[in-house]
Amino acid sequence: LVHSENGLVRLGGREEGNVNLAEEVLEDLEEYWEDMSDRLMISRMVSDSVIKGMVTAVEQEAEEKIAAKELEIANLKERMQSRELGTGKYDDANRRLSCSGDVCVKHEKMREDLHALRNLAREQFLKAKREIECVRGSSSIKKIGSSSELLGLGGILQEKQSESWIKVDKILGCLKTTVDTVCTKLDGILLSSEISLCELQENIDISAKLEDMVIQSVHGNNLEEYKENLLEQNAQFFGVQNVNWLEKFNDISKLGTQLDAILKSLSVPETGLVSHGSHDLDHLHHKAFNNHVTPPASHKGENGKLDVSNIHVAESYDLQQLKHMTREDLVNYFNNTIIKMKRDHESVVQQKTEEYFRLKREYLKEKGSFVTHRKDEEFDVVRKKIPEVISKLEHFLTENERFPALINVLEGTGKLKDRLDCVLSENQQLRDSLANKKIEVKSLEAQVSGAAAELLQRSLAEENMLKLVENLKSAMEQSCLEASLGEEIYKSALREQIAQSRCDSEDSNMEFLMTQDIFATVLRGAAYHAETANKYEMEDSDIESLISQGLIEVVFAEAIKDAGQQINELYREVAVDKEIRTSLEKKVIEKENEVRLEVEEKEKLKQEILDLGIEMKQKEKLAINLTILLSKEKEQFELASRELSSLREHANRQETLVAESNRDFKIVRSQYLEALEKIEVDKMEIDKLNEKIGQTEEVLTEASKERDRAVILAQGMRDELLLYEAREEKLKKGMEMGANGLSKLFIDFEHRVLGALQKNTLRLEGTSSHLEALTKKATVLRRTGQMYKQKLEHRCDDLQMAEAEVDLLGDEVDTLSRLLEKIYIGLDHYSPVLKHYPG
Repeated sequence: LVHSENGLVRLGGREEGNVNLAEEVLEDLEEYWEDMSDRLMISRMVSDSVIKGMVTAVEQEAEEKIAAKELEIANLKERMQSRELGTGKYDDANRRLSCSGDVCVKHEKMREDLHALRNLAREQFLKAKREIECVRGSSSIKKIGSSSELLGLGGILQEKQSESWIKVDKILGCLKTTVDTVCTKLDGILLSSEISLCELQENIDISAKLEDMVIQSVHGNNLEEYKENLLEQNAQFFGVQNVNWLEKFNDISKLGTQLDAILKSLSVPETGLVSHGSHDLDHLHHKAFNNHVTPPASHKGENGKLDVSNIHVAESYDLQQLKHMTREDLVNYFNNTIIKMKRDHESVVQQKTEEYFRLKREYLKEKGSFVTHRKDEEFDVVRKKIPEVISKLEHFLTENERFPALINVLEGTGKLKDRLDCVLSENQQLRDSLANKKIEVKSLEAQVSGAAAELLQRSLAEENMLKLVENLKSAMEQSCLEASLGEEIYKSALREQIAQSRCDSEDSNMEFLMTQDIFATVLRGAAYHAETANKYEMEDSDIESLISQGLIEVVFAEAIKDAGQQINELYREVAVDKEIRTSLEKKVIEKENEVRLEVEEKEKLKQEILDLGIEMKQKEKLAINLTILLSKEKEQFELASRELSSLREHANRQETLVAESNRDFKIVRSQYLEALEKIEVDKMEIDKLNEKIGQTEEVLTEASKERDRAVILAQGMRDELLLYEAREEKLKKGMEMGANGLSKLFIDFEHRVLGALQKNTLRLEGTSSHLEALTKKATVLRRTGQMYKQKLEHRCDDLQMAEAEVDLLGDEVDTLSRLLEKIYIGLDHYSPVLKHYPG
């Protein structure tokens, strides 16, 4: 019994050792899981920090891109405002037209720039999405490959990462929508501005047509009035011209000669004391009448005695002094000498007349006849009246010397009329040419608008094609990423399942071996106890051994049943694993087939993209040809506009000439009316003179007293001649002043033209500087884009390095965990041996 009791005591100690070993294993497992949880916390913190860094980097890049786009939008708005202000400064119609054409071209360029910026923004967004998806896919694949045993924690991390990536995608989508809305709004603003410019151009064309119609109507009314006035004046002139004025002037001059002959006949019966002054006066009257009939001679032939005195004075005067004198001084000097000579001559004539009357009185006293005295008194009265009549006739003839000038004026009006007809015909031709040019310009504008519409359609088609190409590329890339991700996921799932099946099979094998060892040790102990019991107490322990054997058999049978059940379950699990593997292999084969189909579709898409690229190149060539044609048409349009401006300038000049001719005609008309009035007055005077001629026989006695008045009248005539010369000089000065004024006007016009050219050059310089600034901004944007790309690459490299370090840490953790598992397995395997043999 003692031995049996000791044996039983040993069995209880072994059971206690097994319990302690299980507790130690559990403690070791708890420590292992705590270490694993700590390491997982560290890896989670590292992954969270990496994800936060990536998200912040992406947000910073997105904010920088948004700021750059906002700056570009602000610059575009400033340019739009400057263009609107620049278009509002100019009021002239032609400048508005040119500015509107330039602004339309600039609007088209701005729209093209907007479309280009929109495409660039879309490309950048697509690139950012691709890079984010690449980073997302690489990080997910690496995490799946590194921590395949830690699926629960990886799922939590993937959920957090997916939430952060969804936020980033939302931010990018919002940015894309904002950029698209801004671009669409700017496009709408540009379209509205183009529409307003077209409306302005139409309003300007309508106003120009209305102005032309008003000017034509006013000009036609003026022409009709002018023609009516010309017809009236021609009728009056022909009525006046029917009268033979030259014959009447010749009759008046004959009357003057007859009066001169009567005066001589009256002076013949005298005593022969004819004064020198009377002879000079007769000679002067004779010359005056002859001058009215014949063309006027120089001042030298008016009075012979004065000419001789002038020659004498000119010969006696110092020639050197005359050479040093100016023209005005010479005229003044000779005028003074002529006045002195006239005074001397008048004094001599007065002395002679006094001597004549004195001698006549003496003669009458000596003769003493009353009848002769009475006749002499009558003759004296007639002599006094004859010079008055002669002076009036001379005055009338001097005033009517303007009649040839009137004829010349009328001839000038005829010439002006011919010139006006020529100018009107030229103006009509210019208007016809202007109408033709306008028609050509309209046709060119229609062609340009059609070409612009075709270009817009082609640009829209190109944009749609580009969008399709980009969508196809993005779809291809997404499909590639999905295929690669699916392959990696399936591979990782297969690896995990294979690893789990291996671990389960190893665990089942280890449990089976442990159960076999336990049963072998139990059997050995039972056999040992049975032998010892047989040796010492065969008699007493037979019953106990039989009982224990029965119990052991029952226990072994139950253990064998349990082991068999476990082995069957393991075989079932292995079969299920095999089925799962076969199904997964089938799925992998299906996925490979799908991937092959997708690759074939991608190749087809690539070929389609190449075809589209060829078509795009052809369309680009067509667009280049169209741009060349448009540039040529623009050059033709500019030439036509220049010709139009030159024709308008010529028309303005013709209008100014017509206005000047109208003014000259009005002046000539006023002079013509004044001359007609004078002719009527002269007619009245001629009638009066005809009445007075009948009374001249009674008034011949007063002719002697009028000789002095004739000299005064001659002096007045000379003064009038001097005044006429002064008037001519004034007219010359006025003509010179007019010529100077015209030259000043031409100079002012040249200055205005130069100012306009300078303004245009300044505008061109401003636009060139603005373009240079835009090019500089574009270069700066390109450089910033390159810097951002470099920063992205550096950050991607840093992220890849961090991910590689995390992967290395995960691999080290995996190796250490496997080593610990192997150590625990070895300890579990050799723990009973170590307990039996503690030494």
